[in-house]
Amino acid sequence: MRITTVLRRGLAARKARALATAGAVAAAVAFLASSYILTDTIDAGVRQQADAATAGVSAVVTDARGFGGSVLTGAPTLPASLVGRVRGVPGVVAAEGIVEGYAVPLDRGGHTTSALGGLGLSIPADPRLRLVSLQSGQWPQGPDQIVVDAGTAGSLHLAAGSTLRVALARGVQSFTVTGTVGFGGAQNIAGLSVVGFDPATAAALLGSGNTVAAVEAVGASGIEPAVLQSRIAADVGGDYTVRTGAQQAAQLVSQVGSVTSTIGAVLQVFAMVSVVVAALLIANIFAVTVAQRTRELALLRCVGAGRLQLARLVLAEASLVGLAGAVVGLPLGLGVTAGLRWGFGHFGLPLPAGPTVLAARTVILCFVVGPGISVIAAASAARRASRERPLAALSAVTTADHAGRLSLWRRAAAALAFLGGAALEAGADSIAPAGLGSILILFGMGLAGPALVRPLTAAPRAVVAAVSGFVGRLAGRQMTREPRRVAGTAGTLAVAVATVSIVAAMAASLVSESEADVRRSLHADLVAATTPGTGATLDPSAVQRIAALPGVAHATGLSCGIFKAPGDSEKACGIDPAALLADVDPGVSAGRLADLATPGTMAVSALAAHRDGWRLGQTIPITFPVGGTRPVRIAALYDNEQVLGAFVIPESDYLKAYPPQDQGLEEVLIRTQPGQTVQARQAVATALAAYPQATLDDRAGYATRAAQGFQLLATIMTALLALSLLIGVLAVVTSLALSVLERTREIGLLRAVGAEASHIRTLIRSEALATVATGTFTGVVLGLPIGWILARAVMDGHLPGTPSVPVLLLAVVVPATFVTGLLAAVAPARRAVRIGVLQALRAE
Repeated sequence: MRITTVLRRGLAARKARALATAGAVAAAVAFLASSYILTDTIDAGVRQQADAATAGVSAVVTDARGFGGSVLTGAPTLPASLVGRVRGVPGVVAAEGIVEGYAVPLDRGGHTTSALGGLGLSIPADPRLRLVSLQSGQWPQGPDQIVVDAGTAGSLHLAAGSTLRVALARGVQSFTVTGTVGFGGAQNIAGLSVVGFDPATAAALLGSGNTVAAVEAVGASGIEPAVLQSRIAADVGGDYTVRTGAQQAAQLVSQVGSVTSTIGAVLQVFAMVSVVVAALLIANIFAVTVAQRTRELALLRCVGAGRLQLARLVLAEASLVGLAGAVVGLPLGLGVTAGLRWGFGHFGLPLPAGPTVLAARTVILCFVVGPGISVIAAASAARRASRERPLAALSAVTTADHAGRLSLWRRAAAALAFLGGAALEAGADSIAPAGLGSILILFGMGLAGPALVRPLTAAPRAVVAAVSGFVGRLAGRQMTREPRRVAGTAGTLAVAVATVSIVAAMAASLVSESEADVRRSLHADLVAATTPGTGATLDPSAVQRIAALPGVAHATGLSCGIFKAPGDSEKACGIDPAALLADVDPGVSAGRLADLATPGTMAVSALAAHRDGWRLGQTIPITFPVGGTRPVRIAALYDNEQVLGAFVIPESDYLKAYPPQDQGLEEVLIRTQPGQTVQARQAVATALAAYPQATLDDRAGYATRAAQGFQLLATIMTALLALSLLIGVLAVVTSLALSVLERTREIGLLRAVGAEASHIRTLIRSEALATVATGTFTGVVLGLPIGWILARAVMDGHLPGTPSVPVLLLAVVVPATFVTGLLAAVAPARRAVRIGVLQALRAE
């Protein structure tokens, strides 16, 4: 008989376990494929939109220092007079300045329509210079007309002639919609809401009138964009960056690509978790399968099959199952991608529109990873199959591998991995050693798994024995008889639960520290704040209006903008130390905050100083949007950065170093008069009705809102990790099914000596619950401390608060795994009950 015939018949005889293995591979491949499909789709969509936005532009001039601004242009620091200089360059036939700023459409309830913020920009008179294309209606003309992106128009059911309220930095204003715009075939760009004004209106509402964010130019017919770029660059000098339209599009793609790369990296990490969990499941299935096929493999040896042929048989079966999993997993990845896009949009993070991209690289990777993880996971089982001796195997009656003893090398490797990981974790103050330590600890526990089964299952075995009596004791004895199988099953689930616990513990600790930071530092009774990262600000005059309200003792505003330090870009806020100390106690640990009264100084959080290697009194070259690079001396270090941010400079320096568009307020700290907090809050809320981009909170509400970023991230990450939990549950189902198949004779004997169907069902359920309990609690016990250590590492070793336990999440995950364990036992228990006594007694 040919070995291929044996392979085909073996797969046909074991359809259920082949399907279970292929299912685990498919789940892992689907997650991996979706991570690449999603990032490729985003990149392709953004590239298409960027190319459309710059299609008619020959050259674009922006600030050479590369500060902030929108994804379309740059920082609004270019003098308006630069437009005339560019127009005077030989070969330029048209040039206009682009004005941009914060502008977000409001729905009928007065709420902003985009969690990512909004972009207001000027629509040039020359159609060749327009970043957007008109999809319906006409261009705006006059101070009361606008165009909006087609996506916003569709969601708000807007048409030409509709009235739309728009939130601006200076308040809400109503406009008439004259048309809708897009970027090529896309309705918006990078998920942003876009509002277009005519140039004069944009300059009045969005800019200072004296600066622009970019200057766009069109060259005469026959002049190459690169030639025009060189001419303009030579004329305007080194303070400005000049790019061709194609280069500006590539710059936009690069900016968005940094974000998509981060998203892709995070998804790929979770995909790797799913791959590891799937590999553990596959290894367990093949180990049990080879043990059960001892007699079959021995017969093959007797009829001439060589050791290498048996190993190839097992590996070929693994590769075929893996290939089937890849075939199923790739289209599933398309579905997961659609689900991820919906999920990001549901959480207020819409991704750029565009057709789904399935690159050849993604397809190849899936068909390498699918069979690859199966073959690697089955390698140990293949090695064992090749070592079977024909006569010893033919005399075997029991097919299970009951050995819980480990070889010397495995015990040494497990000890080294665990101790090395623990040492790295203990001294970790950055994410790299902490992450490596976590992996080593989990790897060490996996190697030592069979030897740990008896102590780790002691409590669950005692519980099922107490609840189910002699049937529970039988289930416990069965677990200790098969430590390798139990270790493989519980270990697979433990890795999945541990990963969820790690993420949950990290998030809980970071949220707790964020809230504690606010409680320690914030003395203001109320805070009016915009959403970070959206570009939303309040008009600086809002501080005076709020301070004059009844019940308000005083109000202080915070303006924040981007600066460049050696190696990175950061955000600094301008403060008046004398006025601010009544509202915020940053917890100065070195120096004096009062020294910020001296120009050219900066206060830095201790965490940021530790990360960047800065010290008190050190002078750092800092580059600001206005005025270029200047030396700045560190005058103070502080511990509490949640309210003020990581860097603060004197308010007088801030006003000189940032353009007017960056002088809007991100926060207003409000102290109320004694006993008048309620009245003051009502008055402030009424005043802020003109600024829907701002949220009014008391101290507790602000603390909760400050931690929302960590909470949202944890929610998304936990949802992504749910797939690995499903694979872990699949491991329990498969293990129980294989256990029932292997113990056919044992179950028949139990039935023969009087065991009823209910006893058999209880036996299988007890074993399932004990296995699930072992895996779940082991995962939680491992995951929580690792999560706390990783949270500390994320904060560069500075996490003064006590570790937090994610009670709510664990209250959901732990019971869910137990319920799932009970459900997992239903099918195997039903099959066990249906085994006939005579049939079971004839089984080998």
